[in-house]
Amino acid sequence: MLTKFKTYTTQEKISRCSILAVAVVLLLLPLFITNSYRLYFFSMIGVYIIAASGLDVLVGMSGQMSFGHIAFLAYGGYISVLLSNYTGIPVMLCMIIAAFASAGIGMLIAVPCAKLRAQFLVLATIAFAFFTYQLICNLHFLNPYRGMYTQHLMLFGLDLNSDYRYTYYFSFALVVIVLVLKSLLSRSKAGRAMMAVRDNSRSADGMGINVRHYKVLAFAISAFLCGFAGAYMAHLTGFIVSDSFVQPLSFNFVLMIIFGGTNTVFGPVIGAFMYQLLNELLASAQAWRSVLYGVIVLVFIAFLPGGCVAGLRRAGRGLAKLIDKNQAGKETARNDKS
Repeated sequence: MLTKFKTYTTQEKISRCSILAVAVVLLLLPLFITNSYRLYFFSMIGVYIIAASGLDVLVGMSGQMSFGHIAFLAYGGYISVLLSNYTGIPVMLCMIIAAFASAGIGMLIAVPCAKLRAQFLVLATIAFAFFTYQLICNLHFLNPYRGMYTQHLMLFGLDLNSDYRYTYYFSFALVVIVLVLKSLLSRSKAGRAMMAVRDNSRSADGMGINVRHYKVLAFAISAFLCGFAGAYMAHLTGFIVSDSFVQPLSFNFVLMIIFGGTNTVFGPVIGAFMYQLLNELLASAQAWRSVLYGVIVLVFIAFLPGGCVAGLRRAGRGLAKLIDKNQAGKETARNDKS
């Protein structure tokens, strides 16, 4: 591994060392943070990363826009809660079943929406989110306005809700799994086909790529991750209520991928962290929150269209050039002395 590391370029070394350093800091974080709310805060970031990664598969990888993905979090959350509360199925299995059910719903929605583009697709997803919210509010057995209590997260007999350090590490493990799978997807045949559809659907169709199939597949994968995030959020908070899934909240996940950068592995990670941090900082400025978010989005679109990941890559390239230049100067001086 060390031999392979030496073959990397300076920029690649900086990138991998930075990722490793951040991972080590995150692993050790619970040793220094004892406040339960702070640990819960970081656990919730994991939920948002999973949901934002799911949306990025749709937006960044396949080029389809959605402002209604909060609906899939609702389906995942309610299906998991109902299964765990009334069937006795283990919570982890309920979360997985709910994620697959959300993926199935996503496929059903994607089939008629596959031919829609731009604003028409956006309007369709917004309508779907409104429909889902109204459906929840009119199903009285869901107790939509008062909410429902959920079962605790159990893993190998351990109650994760008993200590938020457990949920923190569980979130960390889930995020790592999702990021690895997303990276593998982007390099796979299906991922390359989705990106070809995103770049030019007519050219992709001319090359023999089934455009509709891969659009539906992207919707299904995206809905699966968002459904799982919704199920995890419900059991993590211990409570689920209809007001958690109003349509305007879908915009938050779009913000996350704009902040972080679309079609990147770590874009949703940075975006979710920034969103949660801004939420905390602007908690006392509720009236100005939407205005500030709008300003921030405009700033990112104007000056950093690729998101934070693009900015970090640019900084990494600049640092790598500086290091290479210094090393070249040292070698030149050493050769002159000899």
